[in-house]
Amino acid sequence: MNWMELLGQLMGLIAVALGFVSFQMRTQRQLLAVQTATTIAFCIHYYLIGATSGLMLNLLGIVRNLAYYHKDKPLFSGKKCPIFFSVLMGVVGLLSWQDWYSIFVVLGLIINTYCLSFAKPQNIRKSILITSPMVLIYDVFVLSVGGIVYESVAILSAVIGILRCRKGSLSA
Repeated sequence: MNWMELLGQLMGLIAVALGFVSFQMRTQRQLLAVQTATTIAFCIHYYLIGATSGLMLNLLGIVRNLAYYHKDKPLFSGKKCPIFFSVLMGVVGLLSWQDWYSIFVVLGLIINTYCLSFAKPQNIRKSILITSPMVLIYDVFVLSVGGIVYESVAILSAVIGILRCRKGSLSA
């Protein structure tokens, strides 16, 4: 492993820490803000380990998260924005295709793009239980240690967030 790959794996572990924090946020805006920081860290990670599909889709994910963060503005409100970004994820996924396993990250992030438009953080957490296993498969094939840990932690963290923030919970 060369120094760039080693630095890339370290950046992936930083993204893991940010991701864990993001799933503990109680509002959609807080969740999206911390997820954007996580996505930036993953862009650097994927670049350094040479995972093109992950890099390009996560770069688009930053733009998507910023748009969703401002969904109270007329330009980004409604159903058009999630549909637009889902289609764009598909196009970028095809243009950055690495191999057959790219389908997992492409589909995972298309679904994630739509699910992030949900108004309730609890629904976003539930969507992670669908999308993270798909991205995890991609991460195994590109040998993304940070990605493997992140998606595993994301699944666990989403479950914790679902349980902690469920309706009628004493801590909610």
